[in-house]
Amino acid sequence: MRDAPPALGPRAEVALIYWQGLRRGRKMPARADLDPTAIPKLLPGVILVDVLSDPLDFRYRLIGSDIDAISPRSFRGVRFSEVLHMCRGNRLWAQYQEAVESGRPLWSEVPYVGADPFIHRIRHCLMPLGADGKTVDMVFAVIDIERIAVAAA
Repeated sequence: MRDAPPALGPRAEVALIYWQGLRRGRKMPARADLDPTAIPKLLPGVILVDVLSDPLDFRYRLIGSDIDAISPRSFRGVRFSEVLHMCRGNRLWAQYQEAVESGRPLWSEVPYVGADPFIHRIRHCLMPLGADGKTVDMVFAVIDIERIAVAAA
């Protein structure tokens, strides 16, 4: 990972503050601590990812509408190992693995591989969740999508 990650996007910044508030003295909050009614403006950019073990893999559980809108297909229920740009050995897999192994949030820019020509930059924040407050069993990811401003003709 980079020594100095890019600044968080505005949505991810709010999400990280929310995640930190849910910890209540634990290393990480649990999935059950997340309250969608407390974060309605974040939901279009939220991704929940199950952490699978033996062997390590990740599975999309929930994908917000902003991410669905720029994705070439629905990834809900799909394992990272089934997606070429997400499988083991790729940068995104490594970032999720780092968040799981460290139990700490991680944020960075994300390469966009879709067809929308107006996407300028994507940043994400990966925040670990664990039912026992110690072992990561899910990742709460929040995505910020920056679009290129298009001048009216």
